[in-house]
Amino acid sequence: MRKTLRRVGGFTLLEVMIASALGVIVLGIGLVAGMQVQRRALTEEQTMVAQVTGRAVKDLLTLDVQRAGIGMGNSPIQFSEGDQRYAIQSWTALDMATATPPFAADATFALPPAGTPYADMTSDVLQLYWGDPRTMVTMERCDAFAAPGRPNITSVKSGNILCTAPAPHTRLQPTSGQPTPALVANPTAGALACHFRVTNVRTGDSVIEASPGHGAAATTSGPCTSDVGMFTDSGWNIMRTVSAAYRVNWRGGHPALEYLAPGAANWAVVSRDVERMQVRFAVIDLTQPALAYRWYPEEGVRPPIDQCTTGNAECAVNVVAPIEAAPTNEADLRNLLRRRIREVEIDLVIRTPRSDRTVVDPAKINIPDEDGFPQDGFRRRTYTLRVSPRNFVSAGLQPAPGP
Repeated sequence: MRKTLRRVGGFTLLEVMIASALGVIVLGIGLVAGMQVQRRALTEEQTMVAQVTGRAVKDLLTLDVQRAGIGMGNSPIQFSEGDQRYAIQSWTALDMATATPPFAADATFALPPAGTPYADMTSDVLQLYWGDPRTMVTMERCDAFAAPGRPNITSVKSGNILCTAPAPHTRLQPTSGQPTPALVANPTAGALACHFRVTNVRTGDSVIEASPGHGAAATTSGPCTSDVGMFTDSGWNIMRTVSAAYRVNWRGGHPALEYLAPGAANWAVVSRDVERMQVRFAVIDLTQPALAYRWYPEEGVRPPIDQCTTGNAECAVNVVAPIEAAPTNEADLRNLLRRRIREVEIDLVIRTPRSDRTVVDPAKINIPDEDGFPQDGFRRRTYTLRVSPRNFVSAGLQPAPGP
């Protein structure tokens, strides 16, 4: 009986302890492996989110850059007295917390925090303009035909009256008492586009009442206020002004790509994953159009266009005489360079929504990695898009024809 009981007995205490220890080890290994797989899956998921964000932002920017210049190409636009802009324009590392035309001071804007690994992650501000072709009205000389309230002069403009083709549509008619912002341009001449404020569309008289200026600021001198000069040419159109602007705002210490939509008073967040946006322009030499483009900026060679000076040989412009005169100041030089833009390059740095703190080494966080980024646990992707504005060269200065 004693031998039988011994044969059917359970495990000894030592055997139970060894089995429990092995089970704990196996369970711990499985748990660690599961956590590693879960962490890797989360990282890959965030990387995919960053990639999707990058593609979406690229599509949005590409579409707007391609629209830029509809109706006036790369002609300068006179918005108001002393305020001349272009269909595509950027400002390098602009601090929008202070008043810098054409933007008002914005207390909600911040640059990357100083004294942090992100201090060098400043972004450019991009501004785009185009006309809405759905609202386009063709203008004609006021003496082309008679109408009750239509002036009889050999120009398309008479004071605050713009003469149009018969029976213009009313899509430019102001609503809610606010003037309609509109661009008056001549794609066949391309010398200058004028910004007007439309206050009334008189279909029966085939005229539009409008004054040169933008918002509360008026244009008080120059070709846009004259009734003769360039307005005696044919080929003038008027259409509603459309604009878009992009910036990266570090308010609160975190980046966000923001968008100022047409007619909007406030910036809206497009993505909180875009960490930096930088803009470059390809400039053509109109005297030798077969040469390769010059890029502004080009590291170690050329500054951005908005930082070019007459004393910098790399910013020199070969003028087309007798159409142009050599620039005598920085403003003229930069304007000539902007008129020669033929391609736009935008670099976007997209980072994952969350940082993987398990791989962060506090001793190395301020030391850039091989790509020049902080070692802060974020994964980053750099997207570069190059766009040739489809509406450029259709207006503006072009190479003089050969003999």
